[in-house]
Amino acid sequence: MKTLLATTATLAILSMGPVWAQSATQPRADEPLMEETAPGAAMPADEAPETGSAPSEVPAGMPRADAPMTGEATATASFIGEQQDGNWLTSSLIGLDVTNPEGETLGKVAALEIGPDGQVVSVVIEAGGFLGMGARQVAVPYEAVQHVTVTPGEHQLILAATAEDLETAPDFVTRVQKRQEEDAVRVQQEMGAGQPAVVDPANPPGAAQ
Repeated sequence: MKTLLATTATLAILSMGPVWAQSATQPRADEPLMEETAPGAAMPADEAPETGSAPSEVPAGMPRADAPMTGEATATASFIGEQQDGNWLTSSLIGLDVTNPEGETLGKVAALEIGPDGQVVSVVIEAGGFLGMGARQVAVPYEAVQHVTVTPGEHQLILAATAEDLETAPDFVTRVQKRQEEDAVRVQQEMGAGQPAVVDPANPPGAAQ
């Protein structure tokens, strides 16, 4: 009788073994399945491993991408509402006669030369000629010209010189005119360098004198 019971228990245990193995390998219904990540696919941000590398350094002098933008500085200009008493406008000087203390007209103001500091350096006078033909320009220091206000809005320029002094004075050459003269000389030299020298048949090189 004992042998029969032992045999029956052994058969029952052996028959239940596959069932236990199947239940151990199969997931439970309430457990989520593991998702496989395809090769080359990006991992979720919360599952990506920490590399521990520091953020890339930004070169000196370049703003960072996350730096706040600053507005451009704006300058406030000041304005002047009216002409001050005793001040002259250049528009009223251009074309104004320049006379000497004796009342002789020497010429007309052609231009005012202004220095880098904004101060008037010289007065350019157009003198000589007739009806604008043959006139030449000479310049005198601004301090050499006396400014006289006859009436408000009426001015007079007086220069202690004579008409002969202006005739013998050197011509005033502007920077533009000087550059044009230098360019003309350079062009003539370049053209002359490419042309053969002119030989006088009557006096060939090496001829006895």
